[in-house]
Amino acid sequence: MERSVRVRVNSTIVLGLLLAFSVVTLTAGGASPLAMQNAEIGPYHLLLSFYSLPRAGQELNMTIESSIPSMSVQFSQSVLNPAKGTDGNTIAVTITPDNEAHGVYDVQVTPPVQGRWLLHLQVTGSSGNVPGDIPINVDGPPAIPTWLGWLIGLLPLPLLIIFIWFQFGWRKTQRERLGKEMRERA
Repeated sequence: MERSVRVRVNSTIVLGLLLAFSVVTLTAGGASPLAMQNAEIGPYHLLLSFYSLPRAGQELNMTIESSIPSMSVQFSQSVLNPAKGTDGNTIAVTITPDNEAHGVYDVQVTPPVQGRWLLHLQVTGSSGNVPGDIPINVDGPPAIPTWLGWLIGLLPLPLLIIFIWFQFGWRKTQRERLGKEMRERA
């Protein structure tokens, strides 16, 4: 009886570790940018870091900062304008200071259609206020939604967990049967 309790505790621990590993694996993304772009607005040299690729219909996960570490800049009057040849309307852009890094700003905008867009903003720093545009190429939406891709990719996981759980049960039954046979022979 004590052995079955130990096996059940061990299987619960293994299942817990497997679930914890799955959560860590699924939430580990986003630590480094997928792409970076340098831009200039007047005398200001800026660095755009894309943590998600610009796609139509998806929120753009991007930061903007001065590429010169000692230069402090601020952004205002930011909008996303369609460039010539892009069929779209001007969209408001929210730029907020990043909670984790000084001098870095989070950019929040969702481009509605693919094409070439111009991130228009006013940069304020030691050289004064300067308005300007930064070109951004927005690709079309992905072939399938991200949530559906994850669902398809993780579909075998519950089946694998059930299979492992049943293997522990089968092994426990085999051990008990073998132990019973050994006791009967003795």
